[in-house]
Amino acid sequence: MQGSLCQAHGVLYVGRHAKSASVSAYDLDGRRLQSIAEYRDGGAGRSSASGICVDADHRLWVADGPGGCVRGFTLFGKQIAHLGAEPDSDQSQEDRRGILGTPVDVLATGEDEEMVLVVASEGIRRHAVQVLDPEGGRTLSLRPLGDPHGKFQGVCALAARGETDLLVLESGVPRIQVFRGGNFHYTIPVDPGEHGGRPRALTITPDGHAAVAFGGGSAGVWVFDDEGRVLQRVAQSGSSEGQVEDPCGLAVMPRDGAQPARVFVLDRYGDRVQVFTLDGTCYGAFPALVS
Repeated sequence: MQGSLCQAHGVLYVGRHAKSASVSAYDLDGRRLQSIAEYRDGGAGRSSASGICVDADHRLWVADGPGGCVRGFTLFGKQIAHLGAEPDSDQSQEDRRGILGTPVDVLATGEDEEMVLVVASEGIRRHAVQVLDPEGGRTLSLRPLGDPHGKFQGVCALAARGETDLLVLESGVPRIQVFRGGNFHYTIPVDPGEHGGRPRALTITPDGHAAVAFGGGSAGVWVFDDEGRVLQRVAQSGSSEGQVEDPCGLAVMPRDGAQPARVFVLDRYGDRVQVFTLDGTCYGAFPALVS
């Protein structure tokens, strides 16, 4: 089992997958609100919810790696869009603009006619991050490090910071590439030292810093400034409550009145959601996650 998280409009969306994939909605206290979508690609025989997002029109978008596509759903579970090549087509893994390869994350930005999807695909690829018109119009491929001939090194997550910055997390080289207006701006090295594994997930804290989850033998969640300095450790490796084990998803809820900002961590290969404050206090795990 693996999965991903997305927080939108005061609801936490949890994507999980093994052979089939599903997305469910929870309130921020961990109560299940509804099961939204369950699906399995007929050609590949399996699907994923490697990355999920909700756009301004309350549509759910899911990166389905085995299916080689991005799927769009209403929040009532009706599939309304399928973007990408069929997984068994000759073009499905080509590294060129317009071909998604194996999507691992998706991000919706803008509203109405200006809404676009940013799709990240795994592997060492020149066209690993593309901006798509969900109606099938224009496609833009971002240039890694600003180099038209360069390649991204294992993109694993995306995040938006404000209305201008797109952050692209790579696992092959532990760094974040920051794009502004579709153009490369600068990099943020993300390396917590000997205590960190490989980058797995990314979210943005309310003050604009990057929170990164690391998997592997030394799992954990750290917050970095734009110079790559570690500001905080939200969670450390371990199997007990208040520690994280194989994290694969992150989401943040900003401060709400007396309630501090909360960091939601999906770990144990998608079998648990824990809730932390940025200073590392753990509120516990969602009791309703595992059915």
